Amino acid sequence: MNRLTVFFGLLVAGWPVLRWYGLRLHDGSDEPLGLVAIAVAVFFAPRDGWWDRLAGAKVGGLALVVGIGALGYPWIPALVRGILFVGLVGFTIAPKSCALAWTALLALSLPLVSTLQFYLGYPLRLPTTQLSAWLLQLCGFDVHANSTTLLWAGERVIVDAPCSGIHMAWAGLFVAATLACGWRLSSAETLRLFRWTSVLVFVANVFRSTALFFLGAGIWRFPAFAHEGIGLLVFGVTVILIYLAAQRRRPLLSCTA
Repeated sequence: MNRLTVFFGLLVAGWPVLRWYGLRLHDGSDEPLGLVAIAVAVFFAPRDGWWDRLAGAKVGGLALVVGIGALGYPWIPALVRGILFVGLVGFTIAPKSCALAWTALLALSLPLVSTLQFYLGYPLRLPTTQLSAWLLQLCGFDVHANSTTLLWAGERVIVDAPCSGIHMAWAGLFVAATLACGWRLSSAETLRLFRWTSVLVFVANVFRSTALFFLGAGIWRFPAFAHEGIGLLVFGVTVILIYLAAQRRRPLLSCTA
């Protein structure tokens, strides 16, 4: 069987996932960020090789995973089914020169943000709050962390949900995956870039929360838009660092998909 036939077979087998994806795009529970990721994935999709035959073992493995997914469908969470589906699509048709990065773009196209915010938002805010308190103590402020609240001189500054860094993490990984596709980074180099991006985003989020403390506590008297401005500034610096990290891993000669 060739790649095109297997790809259409996956689309037919995965129609419940595609239906769920379409419904999630319009139910207002998540930002439609995935449309940007899927558009970039389509841009970097392979232009040839669709008629290449797949090894029988590969087709058999795909069929086995699809069968297991079908049997476990009632018990597998919708988002996990979505990740499994895009993984199979990436395994089938991803460009060989940037397979991991391209598949990551497909994964980022899923409605992830609200789910991650629900499960990981609070746990991520805990270390962010504590590290922000330590940074502020180094600056001479007697600040203490209590759960996700910074306490100082009778003031309480809450590190709220947007400060969990989930949105910044999505955007940072999207930038990294796009650069990896554009520069045809290998899967090993892409994985290293993703790890570096995750560290950068976490550190950047700590610095952002620390800077926002000065606004929340009234130490800095800036207009209301300064809150968003600080976030954009920190994210801009983070993107530059991600770009530099990706450039270091860029091969001297880029091969075609």
